[in-house]
Amino acid sequence: MANMWEQTEELAKRHEQAGGAWLKLVNDGDTAVVVFLGEPHPREVVFHEGKYVLYDEKLRAQGHKPSLRVALNVALFDTREVKVLEMGVAVFKDVRQLRAKYGLEKWAFEVKRRGAAKDPKTTYSLLPERQLTPEESAAFQALRLHNLAKLYAAEAEEGAAPAAESPAPAPVDVAAAQALAAQLKSLPREAVDRFLQHFGVQRIRDVPATRGEEARAFVQSLVARYAPPEDAADVDPFAG
Repeated sequence: MANMWEQTEELAKRHEQAGGAWLKLVNDGDTAVVVFLGEPHPREVVFHEGKYVLYDEKLRAQGHKPSLRVALNVALFDTREVKVLEMGVAVFKDVRQLRAKYGLEKWAFEVKRRGAAKDPKTTYSLLPERQLTPEESAAFQALRLHNLAKLYAAEAEEGAAPAAESPAPAPVDVAAAQALAAQLKSLPREAVDRFLQHFGVQRIRDVPATRGEEARAFVQSLVARYAPPEDAADVDPFAG
């Protein structure tokens, strides 16, 4: 049983990593086994409004002090998918020591997160996990890397120019809204709630005009389901 829990947890982590460029170690204690690739990409940044932003004169004038963040390409050992790991100065110093002692191209290393989600003081511990064979080393070194400068430039551009929100659709006209309301008033509250939930609105008059015919048909289905038969009042349920 415990083994299946461990296997499922590992599978869940792999799915979390699927897609996107960044190595996602979100919570304290999350780990990944990686091979470091390529050259480092340093940036002076400020942790501002829950994220790191590039240090500039405006932030300097506001009294912010920069910190150094370094990005490196890493390949997940199991899948060989290339991701980007961003780290602070202390972790980068550890990477330099591993590079000098072991050779980054010769080993796979375990990276473990030390810090809660979005904690600016988050750091990572690094331990050698497994020495690579010459064939494995060659295969990892041949992987295509992310262009880190372009990746950050694209991210900054996306953050600076968010997509414009789509305008709200025009609602049904007053007469159509009144007709819908008149039919719904004769039904139980449950039917009205089903109508509002189906169309994602809080008021009947907010139903989009493009869904007017659908609204009329939906109300008819509710009437058929909830309205009592026309002769129901003439039947005595206690008659012998």
